[in-house]
Amino acid sequence: MKLEAHELLDAMNVGIFAIDTHKKVIFANRVLRRMLFHENPEQIDLDTVQKVLRKSLLAFNHEVLLNRAMFQGEVVSDHEAILLDAEDVSIPVHMRLDLLLDTDMKVVGAIESLREITPALLARVVGYPRPTGLRSLIGKSKIFLETLDLVASAAASHATVLLEGRSGTGKELIARAIHQSGLRRNKPFIAVNCAALSDDLLESELFGHMKGAFTSAIYDRPGRFELADQGTLFLDEIGDMSPSAQAKVLRVLQEHEFERVGGTKTVRVDVRIIAATNKDLSQEVLEDRFREDLYYRIRVFPIRVPLLRERKDDIFPLIKHFMAKFSRETGKQIISISPKALEYLLSYDFPGNVRELENMIEHAFVTSPGPTLLIGHLPKSALFSLQKPPTLLHSEVGLLAEQERNIVMKVLKDTDWNQTKAAETLGISRSTLARRLRNFGIKRSKSASK
Repeated sequence: MKLEAHELLDAMNVGIFAIDTHKKVIFANRVLRRMLFHENPEQIDLDTVQKVLRKSLLAFNHEVLLNRAMFQGEVVSDHEAILLDAEDVSIPVHMRLDLLLDTDMKVVGAIESLREITPALLARVVGYPRPTGLRSLIGKSKIFLETLDLVASAAASHATVLLEGRSGTGKELIARAIHQSGLRRNKPFIAVNCAALSDDLLESELFGHMKGAFTSAIYDRPGRFELADQGTLFLDEIGDMSPSAQAKVLRVLQEHEFERVGGTKTVRVDVRIIAATNKDLSQEVLEDRFREDLYYRIRVFPIRVPLLRERKDDIFPLIKHFMAKFSRETGKQIISISPKALEYLLSYDFPGNVRELENMIEHAFVTSPGPTLLIGHLPKSALFSLQKPPTLLHSEVGLLAEQERNIVMKVLKDTDWNQTKAAETLGISRSTLARRLRNFGIKRSKSASK
């Protein structure tokens, strides 16, 4: 069987597109179209593909990488990037860029392949399409992929979910992912922060009120339960809910009905509950601060959201994700992070978890002129809280030099001693990496070569 070139590219299991020297998309295979568009991808024309690519991948680091490949001969292989689909959902990808040459070896364009970084669960299920909602959850560590397996299982059911984890771990993001990839994804997702409202105001927000129920009730108003009918209601920080509100929420979970504040008419709803807490609710129950019957009602499917310090392998992918986000928002072409800044972030405990990391990268974007984030661009408060002093890493002796050596060794092992990939991961050139290897006396052992 003889296949044309475009048929061969269409048959490949990675997203592929080609551009000419004017950066115009001249080809996009089926897999790439499916990554970008979820409905009738084969009917999408190249101009539409161009627009979606330009606002995401082409706008972040792409032109810099392309110029380096064209004019400096650099190899772009297995580069981590963020692709935005047509719905602005982030898709982490590994990118490879190869030049297109004519018969005279003149550059006439480039062809690029994008391999999606998928969670372990979905990668094991042949032919199972990755739910759109899960693409916003960034990470590759073992504990995070185990959590993602639970998230995917929760999304496939109507069960009540309790997300347990510290502030800043991404509980609301996970709640939205469960909804967006679940059975109610075409219905409303309504969120309410139980800790941010007083007792009276919370009950009004949840159940609504009738005109005249209290002084400022000048009209009838539906509550969050009514607004979330047929969809999902996210009760954030449910552990801070008052005993009165707890009793009313329990009734809704049991009977699927309630009355508005100041009303007598019974309102029936069909709502899926996802609750979240940063407290130990079992301890709250023992100390009579949380109803035991409600605790077991909301803890049908518990998911513990890990701390960022428990998923250190996810810090670098998250950094790349936030760099892509703030590059799009600010227009700054900041394309790498220095080994020194990366080493600090990898050694930091992040008491504020993922939210703190995002804030640190945003702070660095404000202070950095580009194109590289340096240690001095990070918030000073985070640097001072580290156990070690912020001494320069370029000294070849001492504790920090040893830590830098350990980071280089880890990245080399993770990339199977591919120095080009290792240099890209560390944010330095291959020649700089080679110099560091010589300075540290690092050589690949014969056993590691096998």
